[in-house]
Amino acid sequence: MKENQGMLFIFPDSRMHSFYMKNTKIALDIIYIDENLRIASFQENAKPLDETGLSSKVPVMYVLEINAGLSEKYMLEVGDKIDFTRL
Repeated sequence: MKENQGMLFIFPDSRMHSFYMKNTKIALDIIYIDENLRIASFQENAKPLDETGLSSKVPVMYVLEINAGLSEKYMLEVGDKIDFTRL
């Protein structure tokens, strides 16, 4: 993916979510976001093709996947507010 791209998952309600990298061929940072659009937890540098479950650790409504290393580059922290526009 390009640095300014990602994949945003929007769930109908806030609950625990778990992702894995089974069919993903690039390393990712997985950002778990709560219903108030605040970062709730991270999984940085998720390994490609790994089937290990990567839990949100707390209930979340959104998950953003970006290229590995970008969370650190942008100095993202738990509690940071995010914003997006639905097209």
